[in-house]
Amino acid sequence: MKKLIVPAALCLAAMALPAFGNELIIPKGETYTVSPDNMSMSVDKLVIGDNASIRFADGVTHWELLAKDATVGHGVVIYAGGLDGAPGADGESYDKPADACRSGKSGTSGEAGAPGGRGLDIYLGLDARKIGGLQVIADGGEGGPGGTGGQGQKAGRILNCNAVAGGSGGSGGSGGNGGDGGNVVVSVSSLDGARDIGALTAGVRVSVKPGKGGKGGDAGVGGEGSDGQYVNAKTLTGSQKWVAGGRSGRSGGAGDSGEEGNYGQLFVGGQFTGFQPMNNRQGGFSGFDSFRPADTGSPASDAAEKEIQLLREQLKTLQDRMEKLEKQ
Repeated sequence: MKKLIVPAALCLAAMALPAFGNELIIPKGETYTVSPDNMSMSVDKLVIGDNASIRFADGVTHWELLAKDATVGHGVVIYAGGLDGAPGADGESYDKPADACRSGKSGTSGEAGAPGGRGLDIYLGLDARKIGGLQVIADGGEGGPGGTGGQGQKAGRILNCNAVAGGSGGSGGSGGNGGDGGNVVVSVSSLDGARDIGALTAGVRVSVKPGKGGKGGDAGVGGEGSDGQYVNAKTLTGSQKWVAGGRSGRSGGAGDSGEEGNYGQLFVGGQFTGFQPMNNRQGGFSGFDSFRPADTGSPASDAAEKEIQLLREQLKTLQDRMEKLEKQ
């Protein structure tokens, strides 16, 4: 039997594992990183040491782990939350005044913040001996804040011309929408007939909260109008008169804040029979299998699909056997 151990120095994802043919051992305090090649894993034996953690490489959209013999230590955390959205760029501002007798140019609007990422879908099907303390965090990422509107340009000076106005400020960008929480299943069967499912899962905590919407960007300030000044002109009181300056540009509007995402769905317990359908802003959920990549119709994908179906049948058979043993 091939054994897979995650070394302390690498903290990298292991190679893809064939169905029920390997061991996955994550030492105490170490980090295991799941790669896109390992989004569906099946192992004979799973051991996760105390205070170990599991993270996910770029490109991973879900993770399914089936284990025939699982032992999970205390303080284990699976970090499956969506990434926060990037902030929107600020609008263009004008620091220097316009040419003489020219009105100021308007600042440009700030860009919208990027939406927060969706939490990953996680399926853990464990025939377990012990689960000390397991936390799965699959919250949606926060939306990025909108960019600040650009500052309007100051008007040019008066030079034998009428007063001119300053440029308007740019509007703030909209905040990005928060990401949806992922869907998480922790389906457990007990390998110890003396322990029921409730005792095994007492230390399991799951979070599938939505990401908050990003804050809208601040409004850009309008540019100042041309300064007032005295000009040479014959008046009743002398040879100069006062010419009022131009008006200042209007400030832009503040950006709208993004909307909060939606809660994910979760299940912690014995045999998992499916979620209720629900419509999420980032895609409706029609069953836990829907997160799998679409079948390309190639021989390799057909074989993989058959292998996946066989794994599910094997898992169900094992779970049924364990439930019958618990009732005896």
